[in-house]
Amino acid sequence: MFFRCSHILWILIICEAVSGDNVMKAVNSETAFTPVSGSVSPSTTSITWKHRDNAGVVVKVIEWDREDDSTEIPNPKFRSHASLDKHNGELTLRYLQLIHTGVYTLDINSKEQRKQFSLTVIEPVRKPYINKIGCKLEDVPECSLSCDDDDGPAESTVIWNSAGGTLYRRDRNTRVLTVTESSNPENSYSCTLKSAVNEETSDPVYERDLFDEGSNTLLVTAIVVPFIAGVLFLILIIWCFCC
Repeated sequence: MFFRCSHILWILIICEAVSGDNVMKAVNSETAFTPVSGSVSPSTTSITWKHRDNAGVVVKVIEWDREDDSTEIPNPKFRSHASLDKHNGELTLRYLQLIHTGVYTLDINSKEQRKQFSLTVIEPVRKPYINKIGCKLEDVPECSLSCDDDDGPAESTVIWNSAGGTLYRRDRNTRVLTVTESSNPENSYSCTLKSAVNEETSDPVYERDLFDEGSNTLLVTAIVVPFIAGVLFLILIIWCFCC
């Protein structure tokens, strides 16, 4: 029984040692990391935040020294981005960039604290737009639509919407959607790109615009073909009469 309790205690200690926050943010956004204590003890003589990137390289983000009450940001990639609240030890990062991805640790009085903070910075999705790939004007007219964006994050999710709400789950995360003509020309379709940090929705496209080209083609065909046939028939009659 003692062994089991001791084993559990060691697990709790290990978990506490590696515990931390996992944060995902968009480029040009901001975030803040606060020590567990929430305040800095009067006996604190120095505060240093460090950053470890995905390659394992560790650099100082910002450091404060009580002796001369000075704050320094030694690494160029954190200048104009990092600030420190010396009263509670909170690190604030603004205008985040991809290079700020990594693990952040805090040293108080040159002793590393147990809690770590993991930050992942990704590009936000941009407003998508819908392209009409092509249409088939057969017994049941249908068009294929593509949800496109300008170099958004690959891990974004695509959600297709219609005027009646989100489409079937089978269409989720599908860039291309095939729609059939309904009896309502005001019916519309849009697509939403969603990532872990934001989402954007395209402008809607309406059935009246999707299938209008086909309707015009059919109309022109219905008018032109009989007209040409009539002209040819008239020419034939005149030729027979003259002969």
